[in-house]
Amino acid sequence: WTRRTRIMASELRVNTLKDASGNNSVATSTVAEGSAKVHIRRDFNNDVTDKSFNISSITDLALGAQTMNISSSMDSGNYSLVGMASRKANSLDFHVVMVHDGQDPASSSYRLRVSNVSGSDKDAEFVSTSVFGDYAT
Repeated sequence: WTRRTRIMASELRVNTLKDASGNNSVATSTVAEGSAKVHIRRDFNNDVTDKSFNISSITDLALGAQTMNISSSMDSGNYSLVGMASRKANSLDFHVVMVHDGQDPASSSYRLRVSNVSGSDKDAEFVSTSVFGDYAT
C-alpha cells in the first residue's frame, strides 16, 4: 500500500475586489494593469534605500547615476517610468531625474541620472521612482 499526495492547482476568478467590510471596491484590471510594478525611495547621497518594491539590487555607476535592477522583469522596455528628486527635506533645491540616462530601457533594469538645475550630476538625498507597465509572462 502506498500513500499518494495530490496537489491541486486553484484559480480564483473575480471581477472586483473589496475590503473586509465590503467597501472600497477596485476592478482587478486596475490592480493588474494600473498599479506600479516597481517603486523605490532612495538616498543616493548615503546609499540608503528607505522603501522599495520589486528591486533586486542597485548598481552605483557614478556621481548621480545608478541602475535599478528589477526582480520580476517587465514584458519589455516599453514601460512608463516616473521619478523625482530633491537635495533634502523642505528644500527648494530640486533636482532633475533623467530616466534611462541615454540607454535603451531593459525589461530587467533601468538607469537613473540625477542632476541639479544647472546640469551638474548630484547624489540627491531623496530620489523616488515608479515603473508602470506589464510584467513578463
